[in-house]
Amino acid sequence: MGFFRAGTYDLFLTHGWYYTDEWQGMVALIDEYLPGKWRNWSIPWYDTSIDRFSDDGKAALEKLLDGHISMASAILLLPEGGSTSDGRMWLNKQLTIAARCSKPIIGVLPQSNGTFPDHLKSHVSRIVSRDAREIISAVDQLVSPTAV
Repeated sequence: MGFFRAGTYDLFLTHGWYYTDEWQGMVALIDEYLPGKWRNWSIPWYDTSIDRFSDDGKAALEKLLDGHISMASAILLLPEGGSTSDGRMWLNKQLTIAARCSKPIIGVLPQSNGTFPDHLKSHVSRIVSRDAREIISAVDQLVSPTAV
């Protein structure tokens, strides 16, 4: 038996290469709902020697993102990560990679005002509340049983 049991969820939570309160809160929410039953492919770790502001650094990080997103079964779009220009740039890269990899994208309503941004609606298959049961139900409905 491997480290993760059959039926483990492989999820990628959008981010801008830093831990936001929203990102950490979502990780905690899913950890509580699926203890030991999910892999977080969005851990925004990277080699700190990579300059994420240089062209070469951005290319290296985009390659890391491509690998992480390709391993995920579904993408959880946390719109708060796109609140800065740097965050929007990384969010757009993540959405482009997810589309290229044909990954279902689930929009999660923001904590602050509960309204999902209009400019992101065209990227998502479904919008759900910030509720673990509803999020995982959407993943189950959008991902084939063999992919979860």
